[in-house]
Amino acid sequence: MKRALILLTLLFPAHSARCADGGAAEGPRIRVAIYRGSPSLKLKTSSRIYALDVKSGQKYMLLDNASYEVRPYGGGISVSGQQLSSPIKLLAQDGQERIRLGGNLYKGDILIRATPDKKLDIIEHLTLEEYLYGVLPYEMSPDWPLEALKAQAVASRTYALKNINPARDYDVTNGVEMQVYSGTKKINSRIIEAVNETRGEVLKFKGKLVTAFFHANCGGHTASVKSAWGEAVIKPLYGVTDPYCKTSSHYRWDLYVPASGLLKFIQARGSTALKLKAVRIAKKDASGRAVSLKFTTDKGSYTAPVTELRKALGNYEFRSTLITSVTPGNGGYQFEGRGWGHGVGMCQEGARGMAYKGVKYRKILRHYYPGVSITDI
Repeated sequence: MKRALILLTLLFPAHSARCADGGAAEGPRIRVAIYRGSPSLKLKTSSRIYALDVKSGQKYMLLDNASYEVRPYGGGISVSGQQLSSPIKLLAQDGQERIRLGGNLYKGDILIRATPDKKLDIIEHLTLEEYLYGVLPYEMSPDWPLEALKAQAVASRTYALKNINPARDYDVTNGVEMQVYSGTKKINSRIIEAVNETRGEVLKFKGKLVTAFFHANCGGHTASVKSAWGEAVIKPLYGVTDPYCKTSSHYRWDLYVPASGLLKFIQARGSTALKLKAVRIAKKDASGRAVSLKFTTDKGSYTAPVTELRKALGNYEFRSTLITSVTPGNGGYQFEGRGWGHGVGMCQEGARGMAYKGVKYRKILRHYYPGVSITDI
């Protein structure tokens, strides 16, 4: 009973509070899905913030350095026992960090929405430049040369801006499927410098934003967007040679796969084979990446996309489609290759190599995205 009284005391109406919703900071704003389909949420405030019931306009004050449990309730949301409609917004004064979620501090306005299947989606609303502060240290090491970090800042800004779409519930996610983002946790002076010194700069081709893909290591040649995903290719995403990433430990990789694992893969795709006799590369693209593999079996041959095999075996283990050899032995096959990632756009370790040689960020970007103009938003 005592705990229930404390929770009710910590959550009370605050009609006169100033709402910090909206853009005091300059530039575009972006909506980042930081949690999706969560059954409940434990949040801790780092400053005094307000929970706004969007439908009723009612505001409730949450005290600083206090913990709250948030969960779906009926068609709405319960905050430490107080029932609110869905969605709610968590708002604070500009410049203050709002809440701590999963060990990460978030500075933007937080929107919490109950989903039809009684889960919670948590979406952060913040300026594009503030978002980049939280992206850069996860997409590139803060210890790398500043010119490489600046190149990453421009690529990440362009990629994010390209994905802003008011018709959707959010613009980007916070995971590797788009750009990794984790709030304010790893922001330091070098990250801030890289973002601020390129503030507002984006990549365009023929007046349109480029989908500025990037990856860890290209293995000596970047891939075209067409060969990677079948998308229409434009000059900046056609693929270029890259001698700058070869000193990296990620330049080469190898992986042993048992024959049983390869059989399981083709069987899941409809093959009735029970024995695998041989595996070879069936087709390559212009960058040397394997497009498809041919499996010779007791039921004839079977051809499958390499991207599907990589997905099935794991992108961390099967590091790229730039396969240099497939060798049988010990009841399986040894795959050897170069690079790490899909290979499209900027090679991050190549950008680091160029920066170490004194190349400035604009030249780095023009190397990996040939034909682009670097302009202000």
